[in-house]
Amino acid sequence: MSPANAVTQVSRFVGDAAGLEKTLRLLQSLAQVVAACSLTATAAAPWLQARKQFALGRRYLRVLKFIDAFTFAFDIFSRRSGLLAVLEFGRWSCLGIYLLLESFTILDEMGVVSTTWAAGLFLEAMKFWFCSLVLGIFSGILELLGLLGKNAGLGKRVEEKHQKSRKNKAEMTQGRPTERDATRKKIAKRLFIDGCDLFIPGSATGWIPTSSANVGMMSVGSTVLSGLDVWNRVNV
Repeated sequence: MSPANAVTQVSRFVGDAAGLEKTLRLLQSLAQVVAACSLTATAAAPWLQARKQFALGRRYLRVLKFIDAFTFAFDIFSRRSGLLAVLEFGRWSCLGIYLLLESFTILDEMGVVSTTWAAGLFLEAMKFWFCSLVLGIFSGILELLGLLGKNAGLGKRVEEKHQKSRKNKAEMTQGRPTERDATRKKIAKRLFIDGCDLFIPGSATGWIPTSSANVGMMSVGSTVLSGLDVWNRVNV
């Protein structure tokens, strides 16, 4: 890849709203890690300020994102049924509530106003984000179990009906991932991302006792993985 092409791809990524959000999130996470590893409060202060500004920039980009989350939840409620649908409905509903509550505190974060309830409301918002991630993890596990069950049933039928041609089919499809394999990898990736992100609201609420450095590193990992999807989308 030539330097000019690399710069163009980076420009496309940062120029995309989702790509810009991931970039700011990565910078925020790195600033948090550096601040947590600083030896003195004086050394950590500029990094904490940078983290705060990167976080504020991200909030501008998602100030109305609760609408999308509630739309997803309503679509699932009206079109699907079953345990998986219930988990997904709860996941997107909790995410929408988190984003809605968070949006009420943005003026305090900007320094425009100073209220007594913003900090408490933000903490409640983080609790809903935590619940959203937990429901998403349960949903992903249920999807994986469903895929494994389908694989077992399909394998049994194929063995019974096509035992003689099994070897030839294996040779023809060797090294070629199936659609189910791709789906399984996608779900596993989402589970890893949600698991890493769980430390952010978990730490804020006190439900997951951990250090600020660990939270920052988990956030770096989830941001890089989720950012790759955006990178591939804008640079196809």
